[in-house]
Amino acid sequence: MIIDYFQHSLPQINKVLLSQEHEAQRVVEQMVKTIKEDGIIFGFGTGHSHMLPMEMFGRAGGLANVCAMLDESILNGGGARRSSKMEQLPGLADIIWECTPPGPKDMLFIVSNSGRNAAVVEMALRAKKEGVFTVAITSIAQSKANASRHASGKKLYELTDVVLDNGAPDGDAQMQYGVYTTGPLSSLTGIILVNSLICESVRLCEQQNIPVPLFQSQNTEKETSNDVLFERFVTRIPRF
Repeated sequence: MIIDYFQHSLPQINKVLLSQEHEAQRVVEQMVKTIKEDGIIFGFGTGHSHMLPMEMFGRAGGLANVCAMLDESILNGGGARRSSKMEQLPGLADIIWECTPPGPKDMLFIVSNSGRNAAVVEMALRAKKEGVFTVAITSIAQSKANASRHASGKKLYELTDVVLDNGAPDGDAQMQYGVYTTGPLSSLTGIILVNSLICESVRLCEQQNIPVPLFQSQNTEKETSNDVLFERFVTRIPRF
């Protein structure tokens, strides 16, 4: 039935949100702090994981102080096999970092289902070196089931300040039909996680009278402050 995927995924989403509540609250507190101090929330992910930074970036109803580190070398839109090889390449994370370097008032989301490749491991190591607060969104099940591909032997979940488990199984796909396994979970739970974090951050900022830079849809007749926000952040978010 067409609703199989939804019916199977909904309990997984609920499980992720409930099981990650404590760690998610730590992330929200850091997001509120970053907003209050006029910092930038960076997001980095390779392959399909880049969809989470993309979801947070330039979004109607989303935070304007978000910088998605969307380098073409690691996006599968430029070639699925190419991007898969690029994310394993040592040294790439430093190049991407230096194009848009986070600062001490900023924070960084690093997204990777497996957390095993050089790009995400080295991005986390660089952030630690620079004193930038980091959040991993990853699959603990897949990370623990597979060896690191980085020379350090480390995986993403071992290197960040906070880890949010997206609940995906090893291999991500969750639906079994005979010999076929399909229905990936990580994008679904990841996008719900980041939007839940944003909503709770905005709620707390409103309670604390902290001004929130929020984009609104540009495709309605309603007036927005989007242009003002673009101008405010354009020097710190190059893709604006």
